[in-house]
Amino acid sequence: MFRNKTFLTFLNACLAFLAVFIFFQIQQRDVVIKLNDHNLSMDAYQVRLKKNWTAAQIDQKLNDAKKIDDIQVHYRPRGSKKLTYFYGKGSFATPPMVSGNFFSKNDFVSDLSVAVVGQKLNQKLYKPKDQQYLKLNGRYVPVIGVMGEKISSNLDRQIFIAPSQKKLQQMKASQYDIMIDGDKNLQAAEIKAILPISEIQKSHSQQFVMTRWEWATTHWLELIGLLGIFAVMAIEIFLWRFSSHKFYTHILKAGAKVAQLALNEWSSYSLFSGLGILAGTFIGCLTFSIQNYAALILYLISCFGAVSLLFKFFVKRGIKKSK
Repeated sequence: MFRNKTFLTFLNACLAFLAVFIFFQIQQRDVVIKLNDHNLSMDAYQVRLKKNWTAAQIDQKLNDAKKIDDIQVHYRPRGSKKLTYFYGKGSFATPPMVSGNFFSKNDFVSDLSVAVVGQKLNQKLYKPKDQQYLKLNGRYVPVIGVMGEKISSNLDRQIFIAPSQKKLQQMKASQYDIMIDGDKNLQAAEIKAILPISEIQKSHSQQFVMTRWEWATTHWLELIGLLGIFAVMAIEIFLWRFSSHKFYTHILKAGAKVAQLALNEWSSYSLFSGLGILAGTFIGCLTFSIQNYAALILYLISCFGAVSLLFKFFVKRGIKKSK
């Protein structure tokens, strides 16, 4: 059966399709991880200041800094897990929206506070006529948008507020956990050059290795699946080899050379295996929405290349033993 090229092509198409599905699941889980952390990236910084500046002073310093663009600052009141005061500069990452809009640059210089809330809070909003309001600390804050994704996350219960100028003047740094996240590769030294920093660290982990380990432990099931796909591809080699023993013996007795037979076998196997992977990948990408294909393509090329080399080595040995 494993010398049947149609079966080989079909099996590898199924494996490639499964690989696309697994990468789709990784993508979905990564989205949830990010949304669970207020839509901050894994490179966001948590900072503490030497001086008890107001949020207005911090925002102004960052706004005037020419070397830092495309950032967002989160001020989280200590003891609160659902409320974040938000400031953005340039082009910053915005959460997925169910309705309305996220903050614009005009909201950060307004005399009126406005809010964006998670979709779980949508039913709790006060809605007279066309405007929605969030009741917070006895006051009604206009809501300009509702955040959320099809997949559930902590973001669904979050409240983001672009505070008024008066509120910014009242917000003291000592009362908040301050997070700074850059759209590009923001360096700690760049932040230190602008703000009086006493302590700065990555929000997810202080160690690069631990951050990657945290990612691996979160995706352990998907990683096992990817290793399983490679294992099945490797097992195909041995099944092909053992099912071809009689064929090799017969063809060698007919006068075929070992090197030529090994080359023909390797070419045939690689061709139909590759066609199966291409077909499965194409169908998978049409079925699932993948945002970044780089990791998927690198994985499939690596699997194909490694299996192809293994096939060449083991099948050549098998042919020699059949002489």
